[in-house]
Amino acid sequence: MERIKHKMVRVNGINMHVAEIGQGPVVLFLHGFPELWYTWRHQMLSLSSRGYRAVAPDLRGYGDTDAPTSFTNYTSLHIVGDLIALIDSLGQDQVFLVGHDWGAIIAWHFCLFRPDRVKALVNLSVVYRPRHPSRKPVETFRALFGDDYYICRFQELGKAEEEFAHIGTTRQLKKFLTYRNPGPAILSKERGFGDSLDSAITLPSWLSEEDVNYSASRFDQKGFTGALNYYRAMDLYISYKLLNWELMAPWTGEQVKVPVKFIVGDLDLTYNIPGVKEYIHDGGFKKDVPFLQEVVVMEGVASLRKKKAKAKESKASNQKQAEMEGIEHKMVRVNGINMHVAEIGQGPVVLFLHGFPELWYTWRHQMLSLSSRGYRAVAPDLRGYGDTDAPTSFTNYTSLHIVGDLIALIDSLGQDQVFLVGHDWGAIIAWHFCLFRPDRVKALVNLSVAYRPQHPSRKPVETFRALFGDDYYICRFQEPGKAEEDFADVGTKKQLKKFLTYRNPGPPLVPKEKGFGASFDSPITLPSWLSEEDVNYYASKFDQKGFTGGLNYYRAMDLTWELMAPWTGVQVKVPVKFIVGDLDLTYNTPGVKEYIHDGGFKKDVPFLQEVVIMEGVGHFIHREKVDEINTHIYDFIQNF
Repeated sequence: MERIKHKMVRVNGINMHVAEIGQGPVVLFLHGFPELWYTWRHQMLSLSSRGYRAVAPDLRGYGDTDAPTSFTNYTSLHIVGDLIALIDSLGQDQVFLVGHDWGAIIAWHFCLFRPDRVKALVNLSVVYRPRHPSRKPVETFRALFGDDYYICRFQELGKAEEEFAHIGTTRQLKKFLTYRNPGPAILSKERGFGDSLDSAITLPSWLSEEDVNYSASRFDQKGFTGALNYYRAMDLYISYKLLNWELMAPWTGEQVKVPVKFIVGDLDLTYNIPGVKEYIHDGGFKKDVPFLQEVVVMEGVASLRKKKAKAKESKASNQKQAEMEGIEHKMVRVNGINMHVAEIGQGPVVLFLHGFPELWYTWRHQMLSLSSRGYRAVAPDLRGYGDTDAPTSFTNYTSLHIVGDLIALIDSLGQDQVFLVGHDWGAIIAWHFCLFRPDRVKALVNLSVAYRPQHPSRKPVETFRALFGDDYYICRFQEPGKAEEDFADVGTKKQLKKFLTYRNPGPPLVPKEKGFGASFDSPITLPSWLSEEDVNYYASKFDQKGFTGGLNYYRAMDLTWELMAPWTGVQVKVPVKFIVGDLDLTYNTPGVKEYIHDGGFKKDVPFLQEVVIMEGVGHFIHREKVDEINTHIYDFIQNF
């Protein structure tokens, strides 16, 4: 929390308290009732660690932001006006929006008024409902649920505030924040707010006394009137005629036209309002929000559990399965072997090349993203991996063999040229592909492994041995059968977890006395981007195929060096974008940073257009930073 910075900004005639952290594209978080910027702290820390600038204000009337007295100053136009001024103060043309509860309502309206200022929206809890031309919101709720419905009860000036004061701020906040009844919140006038919920209050695991105390300290200072005025401005008027519903008339029938992801819990009272489920799932929502890309309904989750809520594994599995079913699989005869190929989409071909110890599957997120943007995404299991044939001898695994497979694959697709995307060994193969056949490549996005030109007198393995000694992992891989034997002792799943979660930027050393089983720390905690399901998929293929095919790439390194003598001193002459994490062991190999940044890389790859160094990111960059890598790839290849 100490890394989050706080400031006051003058916006739209009021002083606004703003919390922020990080550098990069701005993600603007909008809280709901009865919350503050503080409700987003987990998301802010997470997004800032992934290359974003996370910004969360106390909205008008809340926390340390000014609170005009009259409810007439709390229409959506006032709040969106505050936010536009805030965005201007940040020096931004566009932002990502994330909203919850009232913040979600404001976000919907923001996208109606100023879609030009929004890159995309993730909204939680409150679905978009277009303005009804003849029916005001409060009278609709009164017709549905009666006068005791909480929104109707909030309309009387001062009444709710009086009852909250009687209950006590801390207790009232606990009552709101722990409310999990999916039915309508009915607050009987006879009993008041104090008795409207169960008396016993047990805080859930995601809500601490410290959290409640922080919010209570602000509401004790500010009071609840500002927050309640959002409800009072929905359509109530005395003599002002300044009403949300009235003022929204120009947008009657208007669609929300920004990219949207919507997430709601199945126990959320908003999801259980009559007609909402049908609107979401039967086409109405998609009609009103045509760029709606995904709806996630989390099982067993209520409105305010967004901080740590997770969908049940079965739900996530079903969603993944539905996405994966769009990917088609086939076997293609190429260069004397049978190659398994996954593909999806129509348009220019993007050919993805995986590394060790992975499969086509590592690219599934990129494939789904690129196929949705007008590309044909193709990802083979490379020779020796997965469902593709695995010749026995390492002499069949030179770069010339692998590139030969890929040229035959491209021919089978009926393509003259493709975009290439490579990672790890796939990046090395991609560099060599561009040396041998630049005429078949439109452009290249390579991850992790920088191009290193052929050294005329120094073989690769002896170079690594001189740098790091005999225990360096590539040197240890050279003895046929030995690494496979060690992997079998460790177990396929555990060994895969060790490789895929490795984040030490230093050289991986594997002492012969200990073997691969003891080469990494014993506890294995999977990161958020790697699931047990992912590991199980990999393990199922490596259990069938074994690791020899993948290891043979390393065993053929010196042979490849010999065969590549004709390309000594040749430059890579295709358009290139290169991306690497600053914790990647390849980036931290001695001399690599200097080569990349001091002109050597650009000399050898003259059409290198961009180098991206991602902070705090390890080797499996396309898995760890899915959205960012998807964007980087698309932004680059769309230029050609």
